[in-house]
Amino acid sequence: MSKNIYVICTTAFFTLCLLLIGGVWWSLSELKTYREEYDLLEEERTSSQRTMESMQSRNINLEQITGLNIDNAGVARDAVEFYSHVRRAIENNKVELLSMNAGGNNESVLSLHMHGTYYALAHTFAEWRLMPFASRINSLKIKRDTKSPTEFINVQVTLEAMMEAN
Repeated sequence: MSKNIYVICTTAFFTLCLLLIGGVWWSLSELKTYREEYDLLEEERTSSQRTMESMQSRNINLEQITGLNIDNAGVARDAVEFYSHVRRAIENNKVELLSMNAGGNNESVLSLHMHGTYYALAHTFAEWRLMPFASRINSLKIKRDTKSPTEFINVQVTLEAMMEAN
C-alpha cells in the first residue's frame, strides 16, 4: 500500500511540475505578444505626437484649406510652370506622389494619385490655391488607407490650370 501512495505522490508531483512549467511557458508567450502590441502602439503614439507637434508649428489657417476651387487672376506660361508649382507643393508637405499624368493632349489637366496624412494633403490643397495663376480641382476622390496603422489617406485628384494660348 505504501508503494502505491509513493507512486501516486510522485506522479502527482511530476504532473504538477509539468503544469507549472507549461503555465510559465504559456505566460511568457502571452507576455511576448502583449509586449509586441505595446511596442507597436507606442510607436504609433510617438508618430502621432510628432505629427501633432508638426501641425501645431505650421499654424493651420482653415480659410486657406476649405476652398478648393481656385480663382486667381494670372495664367500659367506653360505646362512646365504648372507642373513645377504642383510638384513643389507636394514636396513641401511631404506627401508621397504615387503617379502624375498629364491629361492626354490637354497639358492644362493633371491627374495625380497621392498618399499622406489628411493634414499634409490639406496643406497641399492650400498651396495649390495660392499658386500665382488660375487653377481648380476638377475631381477629388479621398479614401482611407486601411493597410496603414496610422491615419494615412489615398487621394486621386484632377487639377486644371489656365495657360497662355500658344
